[in-house]
Amino acid sequence: MLVVFFMVLAGLIFKFVGDLRSESIKKHAEQIEQEKRKAEFVATIEEQYKQMKKLYQEGEYDQVIKVIKVFSDHGKSDYKDLPEIKREIRRLHLEKKLDFIPKINLEAHMNFLKKEGIEKDTSTQVFIRTPRYGQYFYPSDFPIQLEGSALSLNGDFSDDIIWTSSINGNLGTGKSLSVRLSFGDHKIIATGTNGITTGTMGTLIHVVTEPEFMKKHRRN
Repeated sequence: MLVVFFMVLAGLIFKFVGDLRSESIKKHAEQIEQEKRKAEFVATIEEQYKQMKKLYQEGEYDQVIKVIKVFSDHGKSDYKDLPEIKREIRRLHLEKKLDFIPKINLEAHMNFLKKEGIEKDTSTQVFIRTPRYGQYFYPSDFPIQLEGSALSLNGDFSDDIIWTSSINGNLGTGKSLSVRLSFGDHKIIATGTNGITTGTMGTLIHVVTEPEFMKKHRRN
């Protein structure tokens, strides 16, 4: 019985070693194939980059993202201005989505409240018209326009709106302001009051360095 046990154990060990060797060979082969594909990609990287830029200039942003993913898969996500292009496409997609958000008709809103007989409402409603949430700005976009409304059933108090930034602090007072902001993610707050109650609204915007390819494009 002991001999049979050792024979079975030896067979299992042999099979285990064989499986490990096969798995090692398989992984080695996959690694060689991956390195081969990467070498082929690197050999044609400039041509693929030019094709990607052509798609970008034609506005084929979905195709551009697919090409950038290929660059990333081969460890070349930082090739030339790819990070700036990817950020710019994200910004354009976000703006496109925000275009579908319906604009608030403030006059209709106020008329509705009065029609419904909500005359005792003393609340102050603050609305930020611009900038839109998530919007990106470059220094070339300065000055940035801030525009809002502060309304209540007692009247229009938009001229007294106080604007603040989470980075630059107090920005000024008024229905509309033109401002220059520091680089970073700004939480913009608009605060208005009708003398009885105070209302606020916030939005988030991003002020970033202008990509080199956009600077060159403007110079040309």
